[in-house]
Amino acid sequence: MSPRLRFALIGCGDFGTGFGRYALAVADIVALCDPQLDRAEAAANELGLQAATYTDYRELLAHEELDAVLITAANFVHAEITIAAAEAGVHVYCEKAMARTVPECWQMVRACQQSNVKLMVGHKRRLRPPWARMIELTRDEFLGKPLSITVAQYTDMRPYHMYETWWADPELSGGALARLGVHVVDWFGAMCGPASRVWGLYGPQNDSRWPTPDVINATFEFSSGALASLNSSSLFPVHAFRQAQGPIGQCEHGGFKLNPQMKYIDLYWQRDDEAQLHHERFDDLGFDHAFRLEISDFARWILEDRQPCLTWVEGLRCVEMMEAVYRSAEKGGLPVDLPLYPELEQPSKL
Repeated sequence: MSPRLRFALIGCGDFGTGFGRYALAVADIVALCDPQLDRAEAAANELGLQAATYTDYRELLAHEELDAVLITAANFVHAEITIAAAEAGVHVYCEKAMARTVPECWQMVRACQQSNVKLMVGHKRRLRPPWARMIELTRDEFLGKPLSITVAQYTDMRPYHMYETWWADPELSGGALARLGVHVVDWFGAMCGPASRVWGLYGPQNDSRWPTPDVINATFEFSSGALASLNSSSLFPVHAFRQAQGPIGQCEHGGFKLNPQMKYIDLYWQRDDEAQLHHERFDDLGFDHAFRLEISDFARWILEDRQPCLTWVEGLRCVEMMEAVYRSAEKGGLPVDLPLYPELEQPSKL
């Protein structure tokens, strides 16, 4: 039997602590790091760990023998932590969004390539069974390839008070879509393949507490010819976050509609040659499945070099699509072609 992998958890907020529970199924967490020492200590206690705690990830990397780091820290430090870990010869799992900009993403990729370490970016939405099922439905025996998808993610973000944190600063978070939209943008890519052109528009400012536009409309064109639109608002009292983001899709042979609720998700779909509507209810929202699949694949990728469900590619392409929306919106909706930085593109594989 292979020895247990040794992980460090960097970023010990609620999400990091929760993710740590899944990581413990495949590895030992031997160190934790957070700028606030009390949060690192609280996470260690909650996870039942006798592990070293740090406030500086550089010190952690210098003193611990590690196989990998799990980065669940703020977006604006993803790149610097990844690069430091790669230079230390340590594999990297980084939570989405991968980074603030595409050049930062490529810096992370190059550092990991040069050190021959793995880099996975966590995008769980595509792995949750209801959302994975819609991807499965694009097989020809079901609905066929997607032609057009619409998501209206009108939701109420006020309960999260994100406007009081680094999330509100686009220089730190990576922009408005990084806080509300990143899940959907990545799933669009999983459904439709590579994006080739993007249009974006900012609407009138609705909530003055946000320093960035809180109403955004974006349209993505894919190399397949498919179109996807994302309409976003963060001040919509009718929907809680989990009730928003239900896609409607037209495919070659029919269509689908997802209706998410707080405790269950309904998926409806029908081929155009069928008389009967299909209804699938998911009482399990699929969070556990996605977390376990992601972290177990990361561990197997390290131990067996087995191709995982995600690498860095999905993370980089998602950041690129979001950055293209901002560029287009700043130009009044003019189309922006992808890739954004062709000079950085080259065939590569981790």
